[in-house]
Amino acid sequence: MVFFLAATAGAAIIISIAFLKNNEKHKKALLKENIPDNLGLLNGVPAQKLMTKLDQALSYEYLNQVKIRYLSEHPEISEDEFEWRLFELKRYFLLNSIMKNTPMFSMKVDEIWHEMLMFTKEYEVFSNKYLGKMLHHTPNLEPEPAPQERAIFDWVFAQLFDVTEYTWKAWGSFFQYPLDQAVLKNVYTLSDEELKQRYFKVEESNEELVSYLIRQLKEQLLESEDIYSKHKKGKFTRPARYGDLSPLTMVMVFYSYYYFDEYWVYAKEYAYASQVQGTAGCSAVFCGTGDSGQDSHDGKGCSGHSCSGSCSSSSCSSCGGGCS
Repeated sequence: MVFFLAATAGAAIIISIAFLKNNEKHKKALLKENIPDNLGLLNGVPAQKLMTKLDQALSYEYLNQVKIRYLSEHPEISEDEFEWRLFELKRYFLLNSIMKNTPMFSMKVDEIWHEMLMFTKEYEVFSNKYLGKMLHHTPNLEPEPAPQERAIFDWVFAQLFDVTEYTWKAWGSFFQYPLDQAVLKNVYTLSDEELKQRYFKVEESNEELVSYLIRQLKEQLLESEDIYSKHKKGKFTRPARYGDLSPLTMVMVFYSYYYFDEYWVYAKEYAYASQVQGTAGCSAVFCGTGDSGQDSHDGKGCSGHSCSGSCSSSSCSSCGGGCS
């Protein structure tokens, strides 16, 4: 009996240690030390000039004032999470400086922007240094955001940045809406200069990046034609769980162009990753856990359901909103 109790106690200790380690793994993503360098820019993205300009415009003193005030007003938010939210806001600022229309789709990130606005003089200095004019606040936090605006946001974001687990939590689900067919047709018919004037804010510091994005979209449209000639319904590889999700933009372009009205019917086939080895469950790739009201779209995206216990990839895909 004594031996049994000792063995049970030993097992309990082992289980507790395993539980703590597992918890540490889940907490690890929110450590500020794990924030990607260089805003998480993907290899080959020519955004260094613009990123340097952003860094020089945001002084340490200003950001520290924002942080102190925000954390004092939100004691439930850790310093690590503040840094992650600020990191995503910087990425948003970079997008905002190249796109003519870039609504804010994250309440978490928008809170930091609001706090920056409270320091009126410092914010004005930042805006002028970065853009040469005031960077106006442009929220879009409705439960059902303008789908084509969100779609182009997702496409550009995934072309530029590493998509982390926190990215998903901050911005909500990616790739759930099709790109506007009119925009895709314009990419075919308009010149690069006409596209720049219509959709982008072009200046010396971002012109190379804008040209890069136009080139990427044109190449994806040409690749879509080639895929369609061989596989009418498309044929793609399922993506990894997080990281470089730029290949998913190819899926997005193909089904937006050829199957706009049935976009999610086809795109969802590539929406879910298979079970992640070494975990007790599985996670959806397209389907996020963000709190910006984007987890449910009348059956077209996440439905808020979750799988419990150990689930297979087949049970994952039938889970509605994916596994959590």
